[in-house]
This record gives sequence, C-alpha cells and structure tokens, in this order.
Amino acid sequence: MTEKRVLVVSEEPGDAAVLHDLVRAHFPGTVLEHALMRRPRTEAEIRPGEGKTLIIRRIDGGSPGFCAELLAGGQRYCHTERLPAGIFEEEKTNRERRLMRLAVYKAISSYWAGLAKKGEHDHDAVEPSPWGILTGVRPTKIVHRLLDRGLSGEEVMLHLVRDFGLSGSRARLVIRTAINQRPYLLTPEEARRRLSVYAGIPFCPSRCHYCSFPSYSLGRWQHLLPGYLEALRREMRAAGELLAKRGFTVQAFYLGGGTPTVLSPHQLDGVLSVFRQDLPGEDGCEITVEAGRPETVDREKLDVLVKHRVKRISINPQTMHEPTLLAVGRMHTADAVEEGVLLVREAGIPVINMDLIVGLPGENRQIIAGTLNRVLALKPENITLHALAIKRAALYGQERQGLCLPDRDEGRAMMESARQILEEAGYQPYYLYRQKEILAHGENVGYTLEGHPCLYNIQMMEERQTVLGFGVGAGSKIVNTGDWSVDNFYNPKDLTVYLARLDDLIRRKIDRLEALDIDG
Repeated sequence: MTEKRVLVVSEEPGDAAVLHDLVRAHFPGTVLEHALMRRPRTEAEIRPGEGKTLIIRRIDGGSPGFCAELLAGGQRYCHTERLPAGIFEEEKTNRERRLMRLAVYKAISSYWAGLAKKGEHDHDAVEPSPWGILTGVRPTKIVHRLLDRGLSGEEVMLHLVRDFGLSGSRARLVIRTAINQRPYLLTPEEARRRLSVYAGIPFCPSRCHYCSFPSYSLGRWQHLLPGYLEALRREMRAAGELLAKRGFTVQAFYLGGGTPTVLSPHQLDGVLSVFRQDLPGEDGCEITVEAGRPETVDREKLDVLVKHRVKRISINPQTMHEPTLLAVGRMHTADAVEEGVLLVREAGIPVINMDLIVGLPGENRQIIAGTLNRVLALKPENITLHALAIKRAALYGQERQGLCLPDRDEGRAMMESARQILEEAGYQPYYLYRQKEILAHGENVGYTLEGHPCLYNIQMMEERQTVLGFGVGAGSKIVNTGDWSVDNFYNPKDLTVYLARLDDLIRRKIDRLEALDIDG
C-alpha cells in the first residue's frame, strides 16, 4: 500500500512545518515532506501514487504575498493571496505565515470546488474547514486581541473572514463567545495578584472508550490512591504557603479528573480542606467539582461539598441514549443521571454543568435531539457540547477500524442542530476551544444560562490569568500580564512518575512562583 503524502515545494525549508496542521486537517493521515524549490513542477511530473504536491511561491514588490498551487489528480489548483490594505497589524513573520496558510487554504478550497463541479470526491481528504486557517485550540484569543485594540464587532468580523478564512457562522460564534467573556476578564493589574487553581483526581470507576485523559481504573489502581492523595496535599500546601506570603488570592478552584467523586466522603473532605485551609481563596471563590459519573454521587458526598461551599458541580452523561452509554463503557443509565441531578438540586449546590459529546458511534441527529430534550428538562445552568475527537491515548484511537461514526455531513448537521436547540432554550456560548482530529472540523462550546458562566473555564481558556495545576498530568500557566504571553509547564501523566518526582515538581513550581512580578 502506497503511503499517502503531501510534498511541499518551496524556497524555505520551514514552510512544511508552518503548514503541517492546516494540511493534515484537510488531508488526514498524510505525511508531509519538503523539497527546496529549484524549478516549478508540472502536472506531468506527478507520478501515480505520489500523492499531492503544494508549490509555494513568495511574491515580492508592491503588495507582498504568496501563490499556492495544489497539484492533484493531474490538475492544478492555484490561489494568490496578497496583504490587503487596512488596519490589520502584526509582526512580519506572523503576517507571512498567515498569508501563506491562507493561500494554501484557498487552493484547497479550489480543489474541492473542482471536484464538486466534476461530481467527484476525494475519500482521503476533508472538505475545507469553516475555521479557515485556524487550527489552534483557542480561536477566541484572536478576537480578544482585536477587541483590545478597540475594533468594533463588524471590524473583527471582517478580519476573521478576510484574513483568516472563517465562515460567517464560525466568525459570529467566536465573536459572540468572546463578547460574552469580556465582563469576566481581569485587567493586567488584577491578573498580577489573582489566579486560579486546578487539582486533578486521576481515578475513575472505569475508563470510557473515548477518553484520552490521564485516568486510572479505581478497581486496578486503588492501592495507589492514599499515596496519591498525600502527594497532592503536599504539592498544594507548599504552593499555598508561598501564595499567601506573596499576597496572591485564588479566584476559582477546579477539582477535576478523572472523577473526584470516586473518593470516599472522608477523602473528598481531606482534599477540599487543603484548599480551604492552605490556599488563599477569595471570599466567594468559585469552587467546581467534577462528578462526571452519576453513580458516584450520594447524599453524604454532597454534604461534604456543601460544607466546603462548592458552587458548581458537573454531572456528565455524554449521552442519554442507553445503547450508547453501554457501548462507550459507561456504568450508569440515563435514569441515574436524572437521579444524580435531583440529589444535587436537593443539596442546594447552585450551578450544575452537564457535558455532552456530539458524534459518538452509532448516534445521529435524532438521538442527540433526544438527549438534549432530556437534559434540558433538568434545567442545568451550564451545558457543554463536545464534538467527538478521537485521540491515540483513547481505546477508540487504537480501534478505529470497527467504529460506526457519523459521516462528516451528519456530524455537521448534529452540531448545528444541537446549537440551535440550546440557543432556542436560552443558552449562550461562554467559552470555546478546538482539538485536533475533531469531528467534521467542529468545536467544543460551553453554554450557560444568563449569569452562570464558569469563571475557571473562561480564565483557563483565554489565558488572561495564571492557573496553577496540581496532580497527575496537571498543567500550569504562568501569564505575563505585560503582553499576555504564557509559560506552560506540566506534571507527568504517569502516576508512578509523578509520585517519584514529587519533590522536584514542588521545587519547580515554587521557583516559578517566586519569579512572578506581582507589582508590574
């Protein structure tokens, strides 16, 4: 079998790296190779089985830009992209990369238009993304940068469509999301002293087939749980002492996983007590606890959460379709989800989030509509829609062959249908992110009823605030409030490695915190 590949022919050896994510998003499973341009290649030079060739030429003089030619199937699809007049300002290297990616994206779009005209289809390719050249996780960050410069919504829309290739619908979605976030973003002065904290409990009753997070089945790894909880306490306490000494405060605390509610009431109380006693939480600090598996929720655990003033809890069915729950490895029924939500309401925790996945094997528009109808009847304050993204670390990532996934047209229709149902029910988008290998060029969107957005999700996603991560696989983001640049560092994803390296991890975190400039 001939390996699928895309050959990038250009004058600069780094061009293939700049185009890598964009090309792979439209030609999944391909290998990118690079050849320095010595002379233009022609259709006659494409050999059967060679794959597709991209020729990149830089345009100098007058308005600078790039010409991209896609040679495929004996045909040439060409697009030239020049720097438009206007107010878009960016550093030269970033501008050149954006123009090159935009030229390539539009050449790929021409290729698809040519196939459609001939009634043909490329089964190794994916239709042009409605996100244009944006392949990163956080498209809202671009909108915030433009809004920070004083641009109007109409001007931001122009830039997203013209300079980044977004469709009108995605541009409107990302602008709405960013505008809904603006009241909750901190000023540079506030962000120098206020941060958020994440602590991870990487244990679950069982591992779902789509899950790629660091997670350990409690039945197999329970012997490591007491040692892990003690290590987590040590890491949090060490950082908390320094935070309090230097005058930091914690705006939001997120206990995630895994499934933190697999812990016993006593263990759950111990973890939350460390936060309440040893980290400098603000008055009214937003505390979220993941209870993703409803079978792990009971009154005794909810009493612990109420005692520690937990404001938000996530009960995540992913779907309310019983055959799918069984097929994806969930150990609960849809009725158990409803019972869990009722228990939380009775306990008085004010905000409930429910995560759903669009595109699970065997599902379609009718099934996702049925799930949403059952979920909306529970009136959760937050609903998060995730488009299925299959990662190598997930069981589904290792067993793709037998999966009955929705096709791209059905996947897009499912997401649009779900979005329409939520917005008609009064939910508004408040945070958004994307992933690689995501269904039908989709996105993950958090929706909220008015007045109930999760502050942690906004701050973590927009990277306008330092976020400290504790525990296995947890990431920390040290934010420079001068230019909103971010220094990321991560704890090991392997549980035994985390335990063995704990002292070094604590020292590294303390060193980073001591270097923070809280006075500007």
